[in-house]
Amino acid sequence: MVLVSHALSAQFKMIAESTVFEEPEKGFSKILQMKNGYTMFFHITVKDGIDVKLYDEKHKPKAAKHLAPSYGKLKGGSVEGIFEINGDAILMISEFDGRVPTLFRLIVDGKTGELKDTKQVAELHKLGITSGYAMAFGGVPMPDFFVRKDPKSDHYAIAMFNSFESDRNRRIEILYFGPDNKEISHAFYASPEGKYKYMEYLDMAVIGNKSVSILANGFNTRASGGNEKELLLANLDAGAKDVSLTKLDFTKDMVITGGIVRYNPVTKKIVMLASAAKGRRSNQITPFLAIIDPFAKKLEMNDEIYPRQALQKSAEVFGEKRAFWGTPQNLYINNDGSFSVVYEEITNIVRNSGNYTSLSVRLTNVAIANYSIIGTEMGSYFIPKSHYIVGQNLSPFYLSMRDGMGQKLEGGNQFKSFAYLDGTKKSYVLFNDVEENRESSKKGKLTTIQGVSDCDAYFFNISGSDVMPERQFVFGKPESRKEHNLALFTISDYDREKNTLVTLKLENDRGDKGVKVVWMQPE
Repeated sequence: MVLVSHALSAQFKMIAESTVFEEPEKGFSKILQMKNGYTMFFHITVKDGIDVKLYDEKHKPKAAKHLAPSYGKLKGGSVEGIFEINGDAILMISEFDGRVPTLFRLIVDGKTGELKDTKQVAELHKLGITSGYAMAFGGVPMPDFFVRKDPKSDHYAIAMFNSFESDRNRRIEILYFGPDNKEISHAFYASPEGKYKYMEYLDMAVIGNKSVSILANGFNTRASGGNEKELLLANLDAGAKDVSLTKLDFTKDMVITGGIVRYNPVTKKIVMLASAAKGRRSNQITPFLAIIDPFAKKLEMNDEIYPRQALQKSAEVFGEKRAFWGTPQNLYINNDGSFSVVYEEITNIVRNSGNYTSLSVRLTNVAIANYSIIGTEMGSYFIPKSHYIVGQNLSPFYLSMRDGMGQKLEGGNQFKSFAYLDGTKKSYVLFNDVEENRESSKKGKLTTIQGVSDCDAYFFNISGSDVMPERQFVFGKPESRKEHNLALFTISDYDREKNTLVTLKLENDRGDKGVKVVWMQPE
């Protein structure tokens, strides 16, 4: 372990870095900073189990473990959540076993890295032979599991979305857990008065030991008896067996394409972001911001939102036809109750050639808008970028869904995204890019990142007065053009109380690659 005291740049100070180890290129990964000061690095594969690297409060190696869960090898899985509960790490891992979606909960000891328990906690209906066709061509959503943890306590919840359930009142099921990992509430999110044939889960917020607020979209289609639609917020209180519904008077003439909710502990209100369109196939998305009192069951605010300063700056640099058009992707609550909304331009691309379909996505410019405690926009920032990801399409609010999940490692795609760091004093946007985009972006031109071998890690200070802030090297300027230092920001963990960012640094010096866990302190 090498301790470093000098500042790498004006805003990021290196605290420590681990020794070099082989880069994980397949499976899933995530870093956790534990409350006891330890750091855990996870690498999860579907066939070979789980590798854990544990570092103590002085950032020295404590243990390296290989875990072999009792579920054995996964045929195909995903890491739905990794977070700390009662001093241990919780891993929520899903798989399709014989076409049955199943969710396992693993408890890993936060002091030793040993596996303490593996338990199946949820299971959905077995998918029929025609299910793939229904999802591909019939518009039926994929059955799935969703996990959210309360950032202020050790309470968490699991939402089970059973899209092929014939009973419309049993398609969304909520499990609510306490710090002892025991269930404290369990209920179905029923269609109000059986009115809607389709119930679509959107997001949820866990409010300590009080309740879980679940956002869902209820709708009918012409084929199912009409075009009625409604955005619904339900509360599942601790100990309750039923949810209480709040019908939100929200965009009656539009279709909800996505939404997220966050609990604001300062105001004791729910802040909701939603995207809406004139039709389900429309590419013209309108973002909305709402504030909801979950206890009084009242919608207090509902407005369209746009990052106005960012839009103006992008039009000035790139021209009116290429002005910023991104939609919200995530929401961050600040310590004083104000909040920030992260926007990004996303273009999903589907190419069909005979029997072959290819997927890709362009992740381009980013904007950050700051809002007061009552939802008034206080200004915004514009950050140009262009990343191209192969083999994926991304859904609305993908960045929010990625929070707390394990990052999939595939073809270097994990390096092509960005992270938002809501710091104690300042906030930052971080991503990997090529140096030539430093000057060309100011002229409205960008090199799109496909391979990342020539990239370095950059940060953008979005707390100043410059609407389009300058970039700076996270790890300092490389000594030669052949030397590059990337960061796997998508698996990073930031502890706001300790003001410590932990990420994975990839050093690429003339083709020699290796990674380190690094601890840094933003200004």
